[in-house]
Amino acid sequence: MNYTELYEEVQKLVKRPDLQSTVDSAIKAATLKAHQSDFFFNDLVESAVQFDEARYIQTFNPKEIFPRYRQAKYVRVWEGDRCGDATYFLEHIGIEAALDMYGYTRTEVFYFSGTNLQIRTKIPLLRCLFGAYVHPTITPTENYSSWIAEEYPFAIIYEAARSVFLGIGFTEQSRGMQALVAEQYAALSLSNVDTLPT
Repeated sequence: MNYTELYEEVQKLVKRPDLQSTVDSAIKAATLKAHQSDFFFNDLVESAVQFDEARYIQTFNPKEIFPRYRQAKYVRVWEGDRCGDATYFLEHIGIEAALDMYGYTRTEVFYFSGTNLQIRTKIPLLRCLFGAYVHPTITPTENYSSWIAEEYPFAIIYEAARSVFLGIGFTEQSRGMQALVAEQYAALSLSNVDTLPT
């Protein structure tokens, strides 16, 4: 379903045309909530990243590669020129694991420092292939795009209606929608979850 169809379905449930902006916000929030409920392979994108020169340590901000960036999945070393190949995967570590058991800086790893992704390799790196999960497009509504809205629209519709009911004090109706939301999320997770990013 597109945004307009979702809006119409939520209004059929809540019957509150006077709450247009509330319903609008609820649909956007429900869309994000559905996508953030797990790591889905349909939210995974990848892009080549080229640095200004080859170095053993490289840094970039993932949001400069993917403006709707959510979470890193992998970094692969790219060998050769533009016609080369993405080769092995670097290990994703926490910053506190940047040193090995002997106190030396680990290589063939990537980690986050603030908003930047740090890469350390044993060979000078000029290019890499970066894979990440991204958020759906929710604004402007003319550009709304969500694979969950297309394949599991009622996960969004029921959650948006639940939120509107809760906001206007209809707690019983909100609880009723919560059970329907849980059913939709179970169906969504059953067939679309990717392996967790490390």
